[in-house]
Amino acid sequence: MAHLEITHYLDDEGLRHVLFPRSDIVKEMVVDTHRFGLLDGPFEHYERSIFDEGPTDSGLHKVTESFDYKLSIPWFGFIFSWPVRHALRNRRIDDKPPFWAPPDHFSQRGATIFATLCAIAVISGFLSNAPAETHTYAADEFGVNQLSQGFLGALVRIGTLLAIGFAFLADRKGRRRILTWAMLFGIAVSCLAAISPTIETFAASLIVLRTANATLSAVLLVFALEELPAGSRAWGLSVLGLSAALGAGVVVWTQPLAGITDWSWRLIYLIPILAIPLISRTVKALPESKRFETHRSELKLRGYWRPLVLLGATYFLLGLFLSPIDWFRNEYLRDEHDFSALQVSIFVISTATPGGIGLYLAGRIADVRGRRIVVSVASVIGLGLTTLFFNSSGALLWPIALCAIGLASGLLPALGVYRGEMFPTAVRAKAATISGAIGVLGGSIGILLAGWLRVRWGSFGPVMTVLWLGPLIAAAVVWKKFSEGTRQELESLNPEDLGPAQI
Repeated sequence: MAHLEITHYLDDEGLRHVLFPRSDIVKEMVVDTHRFGLLDGPFEHYERSIFDEGPTDSGLHKVTESFDYKLSIPWFGFIFSWPVRHALRNRRIDDKPPFWAPPDHFSQRGATIFATLCAIAVISGFLSNAPAETHTYAADEFGVNQLSQGFLGALVRIGTLLAIGFAFLADRKGRRRILTWAMLFGIAVSCLAAISPTIETFAASLIVLRTANATLSAVLLVFALEELPAGSRAWGLSVLGLSAALGAGVVVWTQPLAGITDWSWRLIYLIPILAIPLISRTVKALPESKRFETHRSELKLRGYWRPLVLLGATYFLLGLFLSPIDWFRNEYLRDEHDFSALQVSIFVISTATPGGIGLYLAGRIADVRGRRIVVSVASVIGLGLTTLFFNSSGALLWPIALCAIGLASGLLPALGVYRGEMFPTAVRAKAATISGAIGVLGGSIGILLAGWLRVRWGSFGPVMTVLWLGPLIAAAVVWKKFSEGTRQELESLNPEDLGPAQI
């Protein structure tokens, strides 16, 4: 239990303000005139007491505020201990949350679940990034060229199509159970990839790994959207993205291992074993989604073909560009700029890590100002700079990549919320997975096309310039056809979830 005391010297107006219930990082309820309890907020326990010692010689009131609280944020509570203490000590006049806090209030349950989902996202980020960061080293050991690597990248993405079946189970059996099994399979198959004797067995392992992780990431997203406050869904996805980026960063930090010998890239695939204790704790602590427990199970996906086509087409067009970027970035740095494994690792860390600021800000802006403007800026400017990165050289690579990542990262929260907002609970996991799978299909085509054109044209620059047309069209589709769901409950966006008697 944390304890904080603050002494103020206040005039009458200041005294009235401090005696008014807070609604910044915590919503207070009045217990009595000088004592306030928890109405809503990320706390297991919260109490604020006011002690007014009366006017001093200067006419000001000497007031002592006393806080006793305990955060309801597992895994990451230590990160928020100082910011929360600072926010409690420095209350704003307008009572708005500080910039680092969600735009809308979290409940105790919501904060606990969301923090746990962020911990799972770290695992998902690692499993997602490991193939992209290591396939170039595996290709060296197995003796395959860039065109074959392109086929491998496209083949691996079949796993996302297979994940659709597990998404159906998530809509029937629940989010929590499928989330647990996806984590276990992902870690087990990662270990199998580490001991693959041939390129064929390595590819098969990555397909199963992709299936497990595609299921994990889709159900994770749906679970989060069903538990996040209405005004913080995009913000929540940006924080989930940062958590996944932390897991992806572990791959990058350990990437120098791949440069030790021809086979040492295999060690990276054994790292997820360390996450087994996390799975054990998660299974015990994570409840089922409330919306799943109360949803109308008779709703069918065939009634939502139009939003599914719109969302799937958008992800398809984006995948044409984003998947080749993800798959061939290290190859581009190694082949066209002679980067070593250590240099690639340093480059990715130094350019991608600050980009997390852009991801976080994009989530807030998408919740406060709207999703469509964020998608447009990310697609046109952010991915435009990414195209410029593949047409640059020398010292320019670093600042261009930094700006590109910071601006393009807005696609994750701003577009991701639509995978929950456009569909009711009974079909949400299926729709989210299918739309993602359509995007992966576009990504597979993009990787094959990029690998083929790279062999013919001899450089990635013109290839990425052509593929950028996909995101430009996607931005236009979102701007014209998608609606804003900012600060609306999922039941308002999908009233069929309420049932006839509740509407």
